[in-house]
Amino acid sequence: MSNEQVTAEITAVLRETERLWAAQDTAALRDLWDMENEHPFYLAGEQEDFFIGWDAINAYLAPENAPKITEAIRVTFSNIRVRLVAPDLAFAAYWMRTDMKLVFQPKPFGSDNRATALFRNTSDGWKYLTYIEAFQSPSVYFQKLYEKDISPDYPEFFEEVTGKKLKG
Repeated sequence: MSNEQVTAEITAVLRETERLWAAQDTAALRDLWDMENEHPFYLAGEQEDFFIGWDAINAYLAPENAPKITEAIRVTFSNIRVRLVAPDLAFAAYWMRTDMKLVFQPKPFGSDNRATALFRNTSDGWKYLTYIEAFQSPSVYFQKLYEKDISPDYPEFFEEVTGKKLKG
């Protein structure tokens, strides 16, 4: 299997992951996991430690009788890079954009995070074995926030004053 084909197939799983998040159907995300895997690992960016095993993952993705915390969440993935590490295993690294509104916060918020996952190719296609979200260090994250907050007309102003174009 070519790396291009593996990348396309893993990207399709990630697009389905996006669709389920947008549908607010976190319980259905479990269907994208390899249920034969006895020890799945899941690290959500907002959590202190890994969820290890099905009991922990199920309690996070499909909590029973838990109060609703998230009003609406949208997750998107970009810059997806995939590498086949064995005939039935693939590693993916990508960026994750999250926009959400929580019940107890007055305004929505968003974040850009790095994420990685290990997938196994099963008879039902590629399935998650591990999933990890990794926030950037505070200094890097805040620098990017400052850069995003620049006025839209500043690059033109900068060029007018300095005679140079801004990079990036």
